[in-house]
Amino acid sequence: MTVISAVITQHCTAHASDSLLTRLESDGTRRPIEYEKSKLVYVKHWRGAAAFWGLAESGHWSTLEWLRGQAQHAHEFSSAEEFANQMAAVLNRELARLPSSSPVDKGIGIHFTTYERVSDYWIPELFLISNWEGIPYTHIRRKGGGASRETYHTLKGVVSAPQHGEPRFRFEVHEALLSGTMFRYNNGDPELFSPVADATIDTLFRLMRRGSVNDPSSKETHCALARRPIEIISHLLTDFSKEGTRLIGGKPHDLCISHDGTWLSTTGDY
Repeated sequence: MTVISAVITQHCTAHASDSLLTRLESDGTRRPIEYEKSKLVYVKHWRGAAAFWGLAESGHWSTLEWLRGQAQHAHEFSSAEEFANQMAAVLNRELARLPSSSPVDKGIGIHFTTYERVSDYWIPELFLISNWEGIPYTHIRRKGGGASRETYHTLKGVVSAPQHGEPRFRFEVHEALLSGTMFRYNNGDPELFSPVADATIDTLFRLMRRGSVNDPSSKETHCALARRPIEIISHLLTDFSKEGTRLIGGKPHDLCISHDGTWLSTTGDY
């Protein structure tokens, strides 16, 4: 497992991840096998990025390398939604041919953010591509995963639907962002992540009310918002976890992208 986060505001979209990969041993403990590699992929053509949690490797197959290959072909699709749907379909086929002792071993999820041109506006969206049935991550869908739009259903508390890509729904998301709404998504271990992220964002808002934040619209601020909770959790687990149980850690990674396609990674990626 891992933990990834995404933050969407009127200014930027930002992703962050840890880098720890572990292997399950015969005695039930987890042995670290990777501390450095990012779980984020820049998707330049769609002014976005993809991040994954769950299955990272199976034999010679790598989720990170597979995502990088998908990003290289992003320009071949007429829309970001078509690209997301194709990724979901291809991923289902890839997973079906991988050997495993348990279907749950093939559980995987991807956050894919993009900016879509609607009339005269660039409006951000997050597509969730996942074969998990839900939280906790104990079952996967028999028919595989698909791609779902997340911002409108997050805003309104309704079930995600394909029609949420229509202009009237996208404009509602746009107006909410302009009014100060922040969309935040995290997967991998929400039980650990959410309390820390809530406290981090609450602290930022308190500092903003005091006029103490240098630049709340900057890419640096957004990178920190996505990355800092992961860093805190990683340090907490380093301090308190039993040996062989830690699933989050290693080098943190971040990537922030604005609507014009300019980007920043404070962790030296890309």
